[in-house]
Amino acid sequence: MSDTAPKKGTLVLFRHGQTPYNLQHFMTGLHDVPLTPQGEQQARDAGALIRPFHFDKAYSSTLVRAFNTAALALEASHSNDHLKNADGTWNIEQRPEIVEADSGDFTARNKLTDPEILAYPHKYDIALPNGESDKQMVERTRKFYEEELMPRLQRGETVLVVSHSGIMAAFEIVAGLKPEPVEDIWSNRHGIPNAAPVVYEYEDGKLVKNYTATAPVSPKPPQP
Repeated sequence: MSDTAPKKGTLVLFRHGQTPYNLQHFMTGLHDVPLTPQGEQQARDAGALIRPFHFDKAYSSTLVRAFNTAALALEASHSNDHLKNADGTWNIEQRPEIVEADSGDFTARNKLTDPEILAYPHKYDIALPNGESDKQMVERTRKFYEEELMPRLQRGETVLVVSHSGIMAAFEIVAGLKPEPVEDIWSNRHGIPNAAPVVYEYEDGKLVKNYTATAPVSPKPPQP
């Protein structure tokens, strides 16, 4: 009798930890800023949340804030040492398709107060000056999702991806959780916290459940 049980794949996604630009409300784009000490701790805290997962593969963007978040989280998970290289470094594949949207001329400028940024057309398919549109960001994310991630998920693998707020929003679109918008998504990302793991569960390559990972709740002691 053939085995008809579905192959269950799992995709765990989260944004990098806090950076100095996050604190200053600067548009970061491709600027390779480091994590703050709080951002490093956020990454370690994420590690505790991903401890139940045994990853077959880990990816990050090519930017240091994403790679270092992934490495700190995996180290803190204490459950994924099989992903370490022989020299003790982490085998995290860095992919340019999942870097943050290029904010062009707006990079290192305050997105909440800069008059030029506030006056710029907030449309999904309009690129930022000398930068990238949300549509372009979503399309490269879609290519990575369909060509790199889906074959792994269809085989029943568990995969980690650490990226950026824009890419997190793009994943919601390419996974079919949200439609492509008319307005832009780069100016409405306040709901995507740093280093908060989100889990997508698949059966035979079909997304069946998604949720935010939380710490297990310890049972309350019996009342006297």
